[in-house]
Amino acid sequence: MRLLLALVTLVAAGAACLLLPGYFAYLLATVATTTLVGVGLNVLLGLAGEVSLGQVGFVAIGAYAVGILTTAVGLGFWAALPLAVLLALVIGALLSVPALRLTGPYLAMVTIAFGFIVESVSVEWAGLTGGSVGLPGIPPPSLAGHGFSTGETALLSVLVCAAALWAFAWLKRSPLGLAMRAASAAPVAARSVGVALLPVRTLAFVVSAGLAGLAGGLQAPLGGFIAPSSFPFTQSILFLLVVVVGGAGTTLGPLVGAVLVTLLPELLSGLAEYRLLLFGAGLLLVLRLAPTGVVGALERRWTRAPTPEAAAPLPPAAAPAALEVSGLSVAFGGLKAVEGVGFTARPGAITSVIGPNGAGKTTLLNLISGFQAADRGSVKLGGAELAGLPAHATSRAGIARSWQTSQLFDSLSVGDNLRVAALRGQWHGAAPGVEALLALVGFVGGAAAESAGLPHVDRRLVEIARALATRPRALLLDEPAAGLDQADTARLGALLRRIAGTGVAVVLVEHDMGLVMQVSDHIVVLDAGRRIAEGTPVEIRANPAVREAYLGHGGAPTAPHPPRPAGETLLDAAALMAGYGALPVLRGLDLHVQRGEMVALLGPNGAGKSTLMKALSGLLRPVGGHVGFNGQRIAALPAHRVARAGLVLVPEGRQVFPQLSVEANLRLGATRRRDFDAGPEIEAMLRRFPRLRARLHNDAGLLSGGEQQMLALARGLLARPEILLLDEPSLGLAPAVVDELFRQLAALRDEGMTLLLVDQMADLALSLADRCYVLGGGRILRHGTAAEMRDALDYFTGEDAA
Repeated sequence: MRLLLALVTLVAAGAACLLLPGYFAYLLATVATTTLVGVGLNVLLGLAGEVSLGQVGFVAIGAYAVGILTTAVGLGFWAALPLAVLLALVIGALLSVPALRLTGPYLAMVTIAFGFIVESVSVEWAGLTGGSVGLPGIPPPSLAGHGFSTGETALLSVLVCAAALWAFAWLKRSPLGLAMRAASAAPVAARSVGVALLPVRTLAFVVSAGLAGLAGGLQAPLGGFIAPSSFPFTQSILFLLVVVVGGAGTTLGPLVGAVLVTLLPELLSGLAEYRLLLFGAGLLLVLRLAPTGVVGALERRWTRAPTPEAAAPLPPAAAPAALEVSGLSVAFGGLKAVEGVGFTARPGAITSVIGPNGAGKTTLLNLISGFQAADRGSVKLGGAELAGLPAHATSRAGIARSWQTSQLFDSLSVGDNLRVAALRGQWHGAAPGVEALLALVGFVGGAAAESAGLPHVDRRLVEIARALATRPRALLLDEPAAGLDQADTARLGALLRRIAGTGVAVVLVEHDMGLVMQVSDHIVVLDAGRRIAEGTPVEIRANPAVREAYLGHGGAPTAPHPPRPAGETLLDAAALMAGYGALPVLRGLDLHVQRGEMVALLGPNGAGKSTLMKALSGLLRPVGGHVGFNGQRIAALPAHRVARAGLVLVPEGRQVFPQLSVEANLRLGATRRRDFDAGPEIEAMLRRFPRLRARLHNDAGLLSGGEQQMLALARGLLARPEILLLDEPSLGLAPAVVDELFRQLAALRDEGMTLLLVDQMADLALSLADRCYVLGGGRILRHGTAAEMRDALDYFTGEDAA
């Protein structure tokens, strides 16, 4: 039916070109050439996700090339048109070298500059282009001595336009088109399945330039005259509008957009000065009602899901190989994120990498998979050295990975996600085994399911299946159990054992110690970027260095602080639920903090502690339950209003304003107050944190990590909060700085300030706190006084807290 409809439309357009008066034929030809430019821009924007605002420059190049070659050189139209397209392709390739080193608005700015350059050259090079006067006398195409009429030239444009639409439909489903769409949807994940981003984007840019040049070459003989005024910059905006209004990424989107943008002003021509006003209002209405474009909206409503494919056999597995890491190191400025780490992941075994927040686990995976260049060290797979290779080359060599946050290609179906991976960056070939891989990981939604609407657990399964589609010999998994409940985590554990059983070397980074201890054959423990322990689960559980890394150390007193009498409830949360998109984190959580007490919030990495702090402070809108503060419901309030009410967060990672001075950071802390007396109050903070005095007029970004944490705490205190939330204040700090920081927290506690503290140094936190909550899986596992909660410390090393 679609083919029949397309043929009928093409025949009708062709008949209209030949039978209607010349002006209407000219309008149809304009629609066709505008569609042609839109198809090229659709490849760039709709598939590759890049924006160009210089397409009119390529149209001008194609038009002037045909005009000059047919008038000054004497070539025929059929010889001049291919040369014009070739010129546009070459210039597009040359422009892509600097342009595609940039993205987003910078790429748009480069292409805008290109359009202005072409316009200036067409005006100034009068000897070749005719200057501002223009280039007249461009002959129409001819065939066997017959010169084409306006209608016949328009018919030629319609036929070329139809061919371009068909070619786009083919490209969209081809391996190259899938690679373009993957690079647009999730560039990092595309590299992890072998897609080299720069060649893919360059080809899309060159194709768009060539089609724009072709449109210009067809447009030149229509009127027989071209001039710089024929190619204003505003035309590039209209070309972009054609794609957006019609539907970026859809096959017929450029055609529908061209019809609306080209013909609608003509239909409104009788309204004189109101014509453009109504035209603009109409376009705004279309964009408001159909943000995915006219065709995109229609496809969502009426397109049927494709029939599920029959199960195909799994792709042949690659030969098993060991992953050998030795002496791997990288530093970011003065911070040694990973230092001299080495281990061997055996084929058919699960090697887990664990450690507290900031230990360097994800950085280690980035080094192994080529997403971060190592300062030194070696990564070998089956004896072949991979260190120094880019991520797409590392993937092709046999290393696959997943991510902490789901990185599916949401614009592709589940099956296409796996097909892109199975192609491993190739632009041709077939991708068998999709259904079999989905069955292996336990996904029951079918290959035709849309990735964007999947629940969190299914996204995890599909991401693992996509990684397996590359036929890896080593599989790196970064927190695959994050956000999963107990049943789903158990199924994940069984899946990991099945994957290892196929001969793949599995490297697992995971904060769920129960899962780690259950499935691991070997465990490597990191702390502050260094390997501090290695061994079997039994050995790691009993290792005192591991317990110290998870539970904290230092010179602060370790005896629990006796609980003090507290006032009325200041902060309470009931049945609180929150998460990130499809990822649920908090699952019906209840807690309360009374005025004047210090409460510690403890739990393993990934338990939901930082998410809870964001939900309480308004940085994350809860999806269920309520938050009460000082007698007021605040769950629906934005973060700035929560802070002004007196609930102040000192966030994880300091988050000072790096370009502002220390003094300016401190002054910003008092934004909510009207009674701020800058001189004495800043002086009080400098007495509390003397390290900041010598840095008062320095940029905050130049401070050390410990100094930045002190600045963040001082900034929070200057707000005079009713309650101060502290999220991992000791993260990444040296032991001496941690001791100094906790002495200040003890002083604040003794001064009667209400504090809610999240920190990985559990021993130190319990020595200061009046009460404690232990989180796990987004729920409160237990709570009580600090002394009562000592028994819960085994939770951090994988023991059953119950």
